[in-house]
Amino acid sequence: MKKSAIVLVLIILVYSIVSFYNLGSGKSPKSFKTFDRKEISVLRLDNMTNIKKIRFYIGYNINHYKVYLMEEENSKQAFYLNCEFDYSCVFTWKDIEVNSDSKYQYIGIYSEYENNSIGEVVAYDDNDNVIGIDVVDDKDEALVDEQDTVPDEISFMNSVYFDEVYHARTAYEHLNDIEPFECVHPPLGKIIISIPVAIFGSSPLAFRFMGNIAGILMIIVAYFIGKELFKKEWYGVISASIMALDGMHFVQTRIATVDSFLVLFCMTSFLFMIKYIGIEKKGSLKKKLIYLLFSGLFIGMGIATKWTALFVGLGLAIIFFVHFIYNIVKNKSFNKDDWKVIGACVIFFIVIPICIYLASYIPLFNNKGCRVKDLNSLVKYTKDMYEYHSKLEAEHPFTSSWYTWPVLYKPMWYYVNYPATDMVSDIVCLGNPFIWWFGAIATVISLLYTIVKRNKATALLLVMIASTWLPYVFIGRIMFIYHYFITLPFVMLSIVWALKWIEKKLGSKIVSIAVLILFLVGFIYYYPIYSGKTVSKVYIEDSKIMNSWVY
Repeated sequence: MKKSAIVLVLIILVYSIVSFYNLGSGKSPKSFKTFDRKEISVLRLDNMTNIKKIRFYIGYNINHYKVYLMEEENSKQAFYLNCEFDYSCVFTWKDIEVNSDSKYQYIGIYSEYENNSIGEVVAYDDNDNVIGIDVVDDKDEALVDEQDTVPDEISFMNSVYFDEVYHARTAYEHLNDIEPFECVHPPLGKIIISIPVAIFGSSPLAFRFMGNIAGILMIIVAYFIGKELFKKEWYGVISASIMALDGMHFVQTRIATVDSFLVLFCMTSFLFMIKYIGIEKKGSLKKKLIYLLFSGLFIGMGIATKWTALFVGLGLAIIFFVHFIYNIVKNKSFNKDDWKVIGACVIFFIVIPICIYLASYIPLFNNKGCRVKDLNSLVKYTKDMYEYHSKLEAEHPFTSSWYTWPVLYKPMWYYVNYPATDMVSDIVCLGNPFIWWFGAIATVISLLYTIVKRNKATALLLVMIASTWLPYVFIGRIMFIYHYFITLPFVMLSIVWALKWIEKKLGSKIVSIAVLILFLVGFIYYYPIYSGKTVSKVYIEDSKIMNSWVY
């Protein structure tokens, strides 16, 4: 094996170990009690006792219900508990505190509406010991049949967090003929999330598995892009290393949302496009068409995951047409092969993506609970998606403007837990500061270099950066720093170009190696904030470089 291949394998191996470590628990309730309208379930404790708290594992839906305690099974007097569970609690463990000195033996759960879903119920006494529990009626067996899955501590390891409450839930609903809750993005990403769920059952690990795989594949694709764009395997290694050491990449691909698939598909589409334009004018037509075909296939999968892939499609179109027209002007000819390429592109970048997009809805057509049943209802569904994004009026403490993203002005706080008074567990969508700030500088320098030197590689990257970032100038709805995730790979490649330029001037790789070491130090330092590792509050406070960093 070549040295570069060995290094790439090592990067992937180390990253895979780090990313899968504490990704999530696979030990979660797999059976759920789904309530009918106005249904009551009663659970019996082993003895009459003081109850300190009751822990619930919520299923795919929870809404309008009551939990109460009784001394006797059919008692008309009950102690009602303060329950504040809603859609944000799906597939999570939640505690209800019991502020009563009385002793009880029965727990009642009343569902006002149908389809409330609970996976497990466990009660604790004043000493935090689990109280034995059983069902009164066998129809409620799913509420107490997996007591061994109850965690000692509730955390992101055993409960979903942030937007997983939408995407993980919808992945589960796709598999169970339930109307999808999240319907503001096309379904492909949620279908991919559902694959390990279908095999192993729902759990945080199953929900996050495919996204993490996508994160690993993104590093491999980054290697091939760097190698193709800068014509040396060493620059492929640098590209892969930078992606592996970035915090946003790490965080976004370890959470069960669709962005990891979006960026993977878009990167792969870009890879095949630059392979296409790397072929000489008189090169093999067959090879050109193959590269264009795969570029179209992957951008189609990107659009079927999230509409923002259209921004990447815009960049690819600019690259293709500029390259195509340049070659025609340069060679002063337009031959039969050129017509074939144009015709093929209509199929590869319009017909095939439309077919992929429509095919991604087939599972919804087959979903008995879904309102998408035919082409007409799909058109209405698509219109509703557009209106949601175009008319969204909301407020959020972590919203940020598009022009602040490159400098990492306001990271996104996804998760927090306080296991002890002076300790905290955080997960923050925070890029590696060194990578982001080097990337911002490298992008500006590459812009100047492109203007002065008309460099092809930097021009390609600038087109992709502009097409995936600048459209947000015209978007009026609230936005967040994770919208920059689709632009980030091209910013990272600008760093690779800058390091290549420095190497050429110095005749040495020493600066590149030093910069990668700096990136590694940044990743290690911020790893607890990327991974949810419990650290001291002092550590968290010391990590905040800007006053705008809130977590």
